[in-house]
Amino acid sequence: MRIYYQSMTPLHALPGYVNSLAAHVKAVCPADTEVQFHGIDEAYFEGSSPTEVYRYPYLKHRILGGVVERGREAQAQGFDCFVLGSFSEPYLTELRSVLDIPVISMAESAALLACSFAPKFAFVSLSTMSARRLSAIIEGHGLVSRVSGFHALSTPVNEPQLEAAFADPAQVVALFRQTALEAVAQGADAVIPAEGVISEVLHGAGVRQIDGATVVDSISATLLYANMLVQAQRHSGMGVGRRWGYLRPTPAMLSRVGVAKPFIASQ
Repeated sequence: MRIYYQSMTPLHALPGYVNSLAAHVKAVCPADTEVQFHGIDEAYFEGSSPTEVYRYPYLKHRILGGVVERGREAQAQGFDCFVLGSFSEPYLTELRSVLDIPVISMAESAALLACSFAPKFAFVSLSTMSARRLSAIIEGHGLVSRVSGFHALSTPVNEPQLEAAFADPAQVVALFRQTALEAVAQGADAVIPAEGVISEVLHGAGVRQIDGATVVDSISATLLYANMLVQAQRHSGMGVGRRWGYLRPTPAMLSRVGVAKPFIASQ
């Protein structure tokens, strides 16, 4: 199985994260699984972290707008699925409408897994703004009734700070634990770290439960869900429905759009 994993961060700047991801693949995926990790060009973030830059909708669109073409390239190269390695799941609908291979969302995967672990679960994001965005995403998946709360760390952290935590995770773990305890007190039986890097930091630090609530390993959830959907497609023929939400354009339509200049009005 070949998995194309598209992170929304500049992975070259996060070697601890990359090494942790590689070890995670060996721990949870079948031996014959190949996972290629791809990041975003560091030039977009010089002097700023992705968490800061992605606050701005236009910048997020400009930086991540090419993710659909990345997905099309991955399918053409023979990958079995395409993973959006981000809780922001950019262009998920567009990707599913144009690809035949499964498209995996980290947010959706973690939430669906949590549904089997807990009647109510909570998300813990890196910042208040990230928590607000995630609330809308989970509402789009129809899962808000299962969520006890969308929480943010009391002190926001960014990707460089999380990268440093691979060497010394104590401060990040304590910060997450503080917020998770609040979530558990409000009824959560599972807590989802709503960002890939912090999920890896917690997993590497051995954080599996907090006050009796399961801490969902978001990376494992994503990789395992990818494996399941590929197997479902291979062995049962199940796939994306094309009647309403994920309508696929015809080859002729794709060809026309591919050569036309967008937003150029006729005279």
